[in-house]
Amino acid sequence: MAVVYYYVPVEKANDVVECGLKLSEWKDREQQTPWSYGPQPCFCALLHPDDDVRSKDPAYQCIKINIPADDCVIADGDLYRLSMEYPDIKQKYIDTMVPLDKYLFGSFRNPECLIFTTILGDQISFYGKGLDDPILFENSETLYVNNLLERFNDRYSRVNRVLLYCFLLAQSQNGLLEGMYSDSKGLAFFFDKGSNRYVTIPVPDLKKYKLGLI
Repeated sequence: MAVVYYYVPVEKANDVVECGLKLSEWKDREQQTPWSYGPQPCFCALLHPDDDVRSKDPAYQCIKINIPADDCVIADGDLYRLSMEYPDIKQKYIDTMVPLDKYLFGSFRNPECLIFTTILGDQISFYGKGLDDPILFENSETLYVNNLLERFNDRYSRVNRVLLYCFLLAQSQNGLLEGMYSDSKGLAFFFDKGSNRYVTIPVPDLKKYKLGLI
C-alpha cells in the first residue's frame, strides 16, 4: 500500500472521510496513459502534502489516501501544463508516466499521482502536520532540484561557481547589474551601483556542462 495526499474543501472533508471519493464526482480530467486505449477519468493526488499551494489555504483540508501502489500512475505535472500550450509535448507527458511502485522520488519537479478509481472511506483519513509520521523531504520540488544539483556536482567540479556566473549574467542581461568581461583574462566583473558591491568570477565554458551527461 502507498500513501498519497489530496485536498478537499473543508466543508466536504467529513463526508469524504466517511463516504470516500467517488471518481465520477471528484474527477479532475480524462487522461490517457501508456497502458490505456484512450482517455479515462481520473483525479490528481499528491506525493507530498506541501506540493500544493492549498496547503496554506484554510479553506481546504488535506486527506491521506491509502491505496495499492499499482492503482496509481505518476506523471510530470509540469509537462501536463506545458502541453496545454504546446500540444507537441502531450505525447512526451504520456511517455514519461510510470507506476507509483516504479517511481524514483525526485524525478519530477511537480509529480502528479493519477488515480483512476473510486476511493472508499476506509482508505481515507485526515492529515495533520505534527500528528502524522514525519515526511523525509520538504516537498517534491526541493527534492528534484537537490537531486539535479547533486548529480551536476558528481559529474562536474566547481559547478556552484558556474551556477553563480549564470545567475549574475542573467541579472546583468536584465539590467540589474553592470557586467564586464575579459576574454584574455577569462574573468567577469559584475557591479551593483546601489550597494557599491561587486563580484569577480571566472568565465566558464558553458558548452561543456551538458544535461544529458548527468
